Amino acid sequence: MLTKRSRTALIAAAACVLLISSGCGNNGNNANNGNNANDGNNGVQAQNYPEDGYMGITNTNPRIPGHHMTNTYANDSRAISEAIRNVPGVAGSRVTFNGADAYVTIKVDPSLRPNEVPTVESQAASVLRFNFPRYTVHVSSMR
Repeated sequence: MLTKRSRTALIAAAACVLLISSGCGNNGNNANNGNNANDGNNGVQAQNYPEDGYMGITNTNPRIPGHHMTNTYANDSRAISEAIRNVPGVAGSRVTFNGADAYVTIKVDPSLRPNEVPTVESQAASVLRFNFPRYTVHVSSMR
């Protein structure tokens, strides 16, 4: 038989366990839900991310190509022409592709002397090899 003192201690311990465990619940909400406005979180809602393993950051900029990716040859052709437009002596360009090879024909400025043309080709090739490492760039020129 329990004494009055041990019975009081047992009741006090049970009351403490009940008080502590009452604060550990999820307030009657489903743990997977989190989208209810009245969920006891003072209006704070849980953020839902797609199941991509990166908490949604892969969908942030979907048009940016990743490493070793390309959009299309047409987009790359436009980008190549834009990249060499500011090279001194380049008046225009034409780009063709054969797999991983990019053949760029630049139209040089008519005011250039013949000995300056190789320098312009070299500068254009350097710009393209730096900006488009996925292609083997071949540069030629025409007047």
